[in-house]
Amino acid sequence: MAKLTACVFLMLMVLTELTESSPFCCTQYQETPLPVQALKYYKIQRDTDYCNIKAVIFRTKRKRLVCANPDQEWVQKAMESVPEKH
Repeated sequence: MAKLTACVFLMLMVLTELTESSPFCCTQYQETPLPVQALKYYKIQRDTDYCNIKAVIFRTKRKRLVCANPDQEWVQKAMESVPEKH
């Protein structure tokens, strides 16, 4: 039983890591500013063939991904307060 529990735990950890690193592409921006306290980290999305807009992707503490316009003031201030994930 302990081996089964350990295997299930390990599989959940792997799935969580895959979910966090899976490709996500912003196609539009959220216009409403988010409180900095709700944000965990951010990533930069470049304008590519697949993702056709520049964006800042914030991960909230509730594990939600939010696309934001990098030209907006609230986004730039949030980026100064939250770490970037590479």
